[in-house]
Amino acid sequence: MSYAAPHLTGQDASPLASLSITHVSYDPSDPISLVAAYLSLVPQALMIVYAVLIFSHRELEIILACAGQLGCEAINYVLKRVIKEARPSNLKGKGYGMPSSHTQFMFFFATYISLWIALRNKFIPKPIKTFLLLSLSALAVGVAGSRVYLHYHTVKQVLVGSGAGVVIGLGWFVATALMRIIAGGKLWDFILENEVAKLLYVKDECTTVDLHKRDWDGWWAARVQKKKAMEGKKGL
Repeated sequence: MSYAAPHLTGQDASPLASLSITHVSYDPSDPISLVAAYLSLVPQALMIVYAVLIFSHRELEIILACAGQLGCEAINYVLKRVIKEARPSNLKGKGYGMPSSHTQFMFFFATYISLWIALRNKFIPKPIKTFLLLSLSALAVGVAGSRVYLHYHTVKQVLVGSGAGVVIGLGWFVATALMRIIAGGKLWDFILENEVAKLLYVKDECTTVDLHKRDWDGWWAARVQKKKAMEGKKGL
């Protein structure tokens, strides 16, 4: 799964390893370094989660969350090339380091999804909501810390990334809320009713319907009906 890098001299003298095909460099003799390397992979994993949820549910809310996430990445790309601040080590990562893209990604995700869970989702029980909100915050902080621990970013680069992520996440949440009410909801209707959305079966139910319960109720009713039909055949 990993390989040791050639021995380095000076400040970066510790032998490094690359985590599988991801090329996240970490110290194989340090367990915390390995945990930090896996935390650095969380943004990539979340993009896979976005793709799976969009493909399986076709919910407009999920599509907009993903669109905001990609927009946040685009803003980070621009910021790095405007600020042009180097990483703390030229042996870690490519390009500029200010602000940290991993941190900005995670704090956008934590901010937007936390607001969505707290204000838009009516079906998650309060204890689970609290657990999810705390977990999102802890995960964002963990990823940010991993980037500093692995020497991919300075503390300042991570702090700026977290601030940018929170601001963009909050702004996008407000923007998506306004989409529902602009011109009496006509913009929201346009997004849902255009031919592309219809072709892709885009829908808007997750804020008004408990999708898991509805799907389970439908499955259970079909199961009961099937059993009754089988029992009826046996009685003949």
